[in-house]
Amino acid sequence: MNPLAPVDAARPVEKPTLRERLAPAALWDRLQGWLTERKHSTIGFSILRVLFGVSMLIVLLPSYADRHYLWGAGAWWVDPEANRRGWWDPLRLFFPKDNAVVFEISFHALIVLALLFVVGLKTRWVTPVLLLLWVGLSTNSTLLGNGGDTLIRIVLLFVVFADLSQHFSVDAWLRRRRGIRPSRLSGRMPGWVPPWLGNWAHNTVLILCVFQILLVYFVSSVLKFQGEEWLNGTAIYYALSIDQFHVLPALSQLAWQSAPVVALATWAALWVQMLFPALILWKPTRYAAVFLITGMHLSIAILLGLWPFSLAMIALDLLLVRDGSWLRVGARLGSLRRGLLSPAT
Repeated sequence: MNPLAPVDAARPVEKPTLRERLAPAALWDRLQGWLTERKHSTIGFSILRVLFGVSMLIVLLPSYADRHYLWGAGAWWVDPEANRRGWWDPLRLFFPKDNAVVFEISFHALIVLALLFVVGLKTRWVTPVLLLLWVGLSTNSTLLGNGGDTLIRIVLLFVVFADLSQHFSVDAWLRRRRGIRPSRLSGRMPGWVPPWLGNWAHNTVLILCVFQILLVYFVSSVLKFQGEEWLNGTAIYYALSIDQFHVLPALSQLAWQSAPVVALATWAALWVQMLFPALILWKPTRYAAVFLITGMHLSIAILLGLWPFSLAMIALDLLLVRDGSWLRVGARLGSLRRGLLSPAT
């Protein structure tokens, strides 16, 4: 064959075989491309920023009047347990129990930072400071925490290196006004950092967050399988009948009136969590799993009042929804809105 002969443009390009696509070199090339070419789940991370900020405000604002008893000078009673947890001592400097002035400054600064985090203003700088103050507050009263608080602390450490402000943020609005293109790292990294490194850091954080949520669901489902109530379909009945969690007593009582509904909900929660790592591998089952697990967490928030935990879990679940899917949903909703608002012909 003459190497100088013209190439037939009409000749179809042969697709690589399955064996070629699964070769280690091909897999490595695809992984590198996925990590460095562009940022993934930017809309999901922006939603995560909003929901995490709201979760923190739900903890801080209702407790404002009792802040000294819960975390300040009145919380000496919890120190033996806090010391047993082995927290790093410098973290407690932000919320000292023997200095009311420093405590007040730190507590109000934490509220302001949570508000800035929600609206997405100076997100790059707010995130690490918010992480330090949130962990510092958590060390003062470890008995007040739950799974949601632990998850927020872990994920906040990851997302310091992610882009949280491409959407639904004051940062994005300011960038549009200044004519800055989204491709320029969206203000998440200094100008001397190459774009591929910013993309790599962001997408690595996405992998860590997804691993974290999969770990939570796997461990939770394994523990559930050890409980007889989950296997016989009565676990949700007992959860809804606890008086301390009766945020809406009438609704809670209505929810457990039907034994078949309670059993189906119990088994659905058990098996969706157990199969979640496998369900997310295929797009249709992934979105079905995200829909079901989000409904479960909304039910927990409404019926049991565990809003910080539920919002943190929902925020992590929504990272599995691709930006393209969010954009398609937004386009369809926009078309539906325009159709409803347009005058009838």
